[in-house]
Amino acid sequence: MMNVFYAFLRLIRLPNLFIVGLTQYLIYGALLQPAFEQYGIGLTLPPQTFWLFVLDTLLITSAGYIINDVIDFRIDLQNRPEKVVLGRYIRKQTAYWLYFSTILLGFFLAFYLALSVQNMPLVAIYPAGAGLLFWYSFQLKRMPLWGNLLVSLFCAGVPGVVWFAEREGFAELAAFDPKLAAQLAVIMVWYLVFAFGSNLYRELIKDMEDVEGDRSAQCRTVPVLWGMNTAKGLAAAIGVGLLALIVAMVVHQGELFTLLSHLYVTVALIAPLGLSLFWLFRAKVPSDYHRVSTMAKLIMLSGLILLLFFAVT
Repeated sequence: MMNVFYAFLRLIRLPNLFIVGLTQYLIYGALLQPAFEQYGIGLTLPPQTFWLFVLDTLLITSAGYIINDVIDFRIDLQNRPEKVVLGRYIRKQTAYWLYFSTILLGFFLAFYLALSVQNMPLVAIYPAGAGLLFWYSFQLKRMPLWGNLLVSLFCAGVPGVVWFAEREGFAELAAFDPKLAAQLAVIMVWYLVFAFGSNLYRELIKDMEDVEGDRSAQCRTVPVLWGMNTAKGLAAAIGVGLLALIVAMVVHQGELFTLLSHLYVTVALIAPLGLSLFWLFRAKVPSDYHRVSTMAKLIMLSGLILLLFFAVT
């Protein structure tokens, strides 16, 4: 029997929050920080401040999950009733209170961070992120493709915002060691595109899995409005594009890869992605699409772990 505490952890998607924090840490701790230290370049976000920055990102993300569950309560009851916690373990009024409290705490933390590092543009990131996630839950996710694109951009923005915060140090690095800076730029741009594309791939698959509930709620998602065949074709095209992105990285940036990382890419990215495409073409019922969605999530995690192979030493 689930208690309120575990229901809260499910509401804020604790495993997803862990992945968000890990993503930002790998960009910061495996790529940028060691590169800056080689040349004595100061970090805009010292370690203790960086963890507050991560916390602020987690607050934005958890607030987005909470308001999404509140707004999608009836749809979720039809699509995945066994996972619904609102109305059973947590009242909707409590969820609203959690949402507004999280938003308020995150804004004050963002303001404090911007003042402490004397980088006021960082303040704008929080209300922009929180506002876009609310817009997504309230309206965009019920429109064909726009909601999918927004949440995928947010996924790419999770690592991208760390790079943005450290942009001044990165410019110094480019002056000291243009080759290293160029390699890091390639890695980070590649990962941003991969994060965007892999999430978009999974978002479309999830829409196909939830098509009946979305149709009954009059959500104008891609499979509801344009049909399952169109949605499947679009998802497949994105999946093939991801394969091309991975192969292009290996071929054109071969000096970044060792034998071990080549093996990892083949086993953990290329093979699962190919298998997911095969399953996608054969999918007919929601459980089939759920299996593809789960595989897509593992592919996203594998792409994140690949950053460890690029760590600056």
